[in-house]
Amino acid sequence: MKYIQEKQAKHPLRLIVKLILCVMLSVFISSCATLIPAGDFNAFIKDIRKESPDFAFMRLSAYLRDNPGSAHTCEIRFAFAEYYFQIKNYYDAFDELQYCIENDPKGKNAVFAYAMLYKIISEYPNDAEALLKLKERFFSKSLFLVFSDSKTKSYTSILNNRYDVVDYVDKIEVFKNNEAFLEVRP
Repeated sequence: MKYIQEKQAKHPLRLIVKLILCVMLSVFISSCATLIPAGDFNAFIKDIRKESPDFAFMRLSAYLRDNPGSAHTCEIRFAFAEYYFQIKNYYDAFDELQYCIENDPKGKNAVFAYAMLYKIISEYPNDAEALLKLKERFFSKSLFLVFSDSKTKSYTSILNNRYDVVDYVDKIEVFKNNEAFLEVRP
């Protein structure tokens, strides 16, 4: 009889411990919901491209929050810039583009970050000095050395926008989804 009473006395404690462990495990799993292994990033991006830009933005924000220091940070921040640019929130787009340029100046989207930045600044004619600096940067050799022998470069963003840049002797043309986006002359 004494054995049964001891067993019953320990049983509620075990139940409480199991319950606490289950709750802790549930919290941990739900907080890790957007942690995505590196190999699954492409699958994650495929899913993102099927969503509306608003939902894609929210999921990408959650990804960056849960994966600080990701190798894809500049790519995602460029997608943020695209989103902000699309909704005409140039202030935040400017910050995201500046982040991309400062943190990955030779990245695959750097030229296109400069193009979007140039387009934003050209909307505000009062800042002629900034526009001149960007124009100089466009025609500097260091920006276009990443092209090697070719005078064209393409990039498809996370939001599935295709960018192309063509470097002519007297101008640079940037296309977004096969439509003229920007033309810069020295």
